[in-house]
Amino acid sequence: MNRQVEIPVHPQKLVAHYFAPEMIALGQPMIGTNYINAKLSLSEEQLAGIADVGGADLVPNAEKLIALAPDLIIVPDFVEPGDLEQLSKIAPTVAVAYGSDEFTRLRTLGELVGRADAADAWIAAYEDKAAQTREKLKGKVNEGETATAFILYGDKKLYVYGPARVGVTLYDSLGFSMPKSVEASFAGGSELWKEISIEKLPDYAGDRILLVESAGSEDTLKALKDSPVWATLPAVKAEHAYVVPGRWGLNDPLTLDWQLDEAVKLFTP
Repeated sequence: MNRQVEIPVHPQKLVAHYFAPEMIALGQPMIGTNYINAKLSLSEEQLAGIADVGGADLVPNAEKLIALAPDLIIVPDFVEPGDLEQLSKIAPTVAVAYGSDEFTRLRTLGELVGRADAADAWIAAYEDKAAQTREKLKGKVNEGETATAFILYGDKKLYVYGPARVGVTLYDSLGFSMPKSVEASFAGGSELWKEISIEKLPDYAGDRILLVESAGSEDTLKALKDSPVWATLPAVKAEHAYVVPGRWGLNDPLTLDWQLDEAVKLFTP
């Protein structure tokens, strides 16, 4: 964001706004984070002793920050430049690309807090666990099976995921194949998902279907299951269509690890 920031080599009083799961994965202590976001992935035990600095409009609460007296503040790059300037008056403030891929983001944050080795170690351990998970699923998931993830929203819309977010788990870690139609739709693009109509669902559905719920999506789910299209899908007939909680739509390191455990439960009869 065209800024230069002088930061401590090993921050002792870190506020990680929106990046709490990454800090847990890195073994980096925090004094503050945004609870609304952090609670999606962290347990109460993991949040113990960490202050909630969440504020309005996605910006940390300045009064809470002043009281905490941090030596480093890390925020996502969707924080406005004017807000960054105000935060920088409290402590050195670094904006990190929130939309970067999971491992790039973790490595960037590891470098920022002096834990680059911890980032590499976490990624290596995750890749080992992914390989072990694929072994556990042998005989339960056939080689070459396709899978598609969709997300349902309260706006009564249906979206199909590409290679990002849950796609990382399905395609990179678990080894499912991406349906040709999905591959073609996301070729050369960087979109997280694409809106589709229920009628187009058969064009994108794989051998396995994951439907990611979100707040207020109950009516959309009911409409989908009541549609004449749903019952005709091969994945539905084979009982290989799964409704999964909203956490499947996240891509922080703790969630990626959690998804591997959940996948074994999901795909094991």
